[in-house]
Amino acid sequence: MHIAKRDNLPVWKAWMIRGIAIIIAIMLCALITYLFTKMNPITVVDKMFKGLFGSERKTWKTVYQVACLLGISLAVTPAFKMRFWNIGAEGQVLIGAFAAAACMFYAGRMPFFNNPDISMGVKNTILFPVMMLAGMLAGALWGFLPAFFKSRWNTNETLFTLMMNYVALQIVKFMVSYRGFKYLWSPNGTAVGMINSDLASAGIGNFTKIGGKPGTQYLFSIAVIAVLTVVLYLYLRFSKHGYEIAVVGESERTASYAGIKVNRVIIRTMILSGALCGLVGFLIVGAEGTIAANSVDGRGYTAVMVSWMSQFNPIGMVFSSLLLVFMQFGAKEVPMPDGVSLDKNFANMLMAIILFFIIGCEFFINYQLQFGHHKKRGV
Repeated sequence: MHIAKRDNLPVWKAWMIRGIAIIIAIMLCALITYLFTKMNPITVVDKMFKGLFGSERKTWKTVYQVACLLGISLAVTPAFKMRFWNIGAEGQVLIGAFAAAACMFYAGRMPFFNNPDISMGVKNTILFPVMMLAGMLAGALWGFLPAFFKSRWNTNETLFTLMMNYVALQIVKFMVSYRGFKYLWSPNGTAVGMINSDLASAGIGNFTKIGGKPGTQYLFSIAVIAVLTVVLYLYLRFSKHGYEIAVVGESERTASYAGIKVNRVIIRTMILSGALCGLVGFLIVGAEGTIAANSVDGRGYTAVMVSWMSQFNPIGMVFSSLLLVFMQFGAKEVPMPDGVSLDKNFANMLMAIILFFIIGCEFFINYQLQFGHHKKRGV
């Protein structure tokens, strides 16, 4: 037996292999669910669905969670398609969120935003672009640094971007908990609460008043991510930059022969990736009205899996994000016989099984096992 690389496997066969892997994963998850809960797996799924979509407010919240994960997945995709392993989305989103939150907070100390004669719409029209620009610039900086070092000294981008996550995390922890920063300090030392509660209650600097109904503060974030999905799909598929990203991802040497300046593409693409992460950070702050060390909540790492399992296809990421959010947040909505709901750890276990099968099936799409025997030669 030996392993051989496949040549041009038909698309329908590739999707058939993926479909079989998903079916096996679902069956295994159903078995594990029954063993742990002693409940019918279909009943568990029904309770998860009702828990996430049982009311208008819950539906908005669930779609918002999907949008956040999708937005971060879209942000890291250009880098991944270039085979630049950007594991720093968690830090890029967090530092972008912090920059946007700082703009929102300090706007409350400006007379213009405290002037009752100026409408909320006018104030937000000015403040939102500033917050968005600040978030995107901060995220772009966090993306530029590992790209610059990679292009200049060929550093390991995986390790570099991973370490940048911890730098961003410690900066935010320091700023929101250190007593010297009295305007950003809160007694519990973990979050600043509602940034400038007076402005927040009025809907200035955040999305709480958009739509006017419970849950519709997420509408703006969802709309932006929806537009971003289409734009990034067109960018990667039809633009010159998207073509250069694909060529560099296939072979840097081939790209150089074709006249593509590889280092420039690497830096440009990582600035774009970081800026999009910063944009998602701004959307998180705008929707939630606050910033904390756990604002991203691990979605930067989950987005890596979403992008990879979707084969870097922005449209496929919509369904992958929905699946992971359904599994992760739906488990908390399932009550157990002892009165305690399933927790996030159980959901993570099921997600790990599904991801294992989905990603593992790519081996059988790209490679095949060949069996044979050797005849003994006569002496």
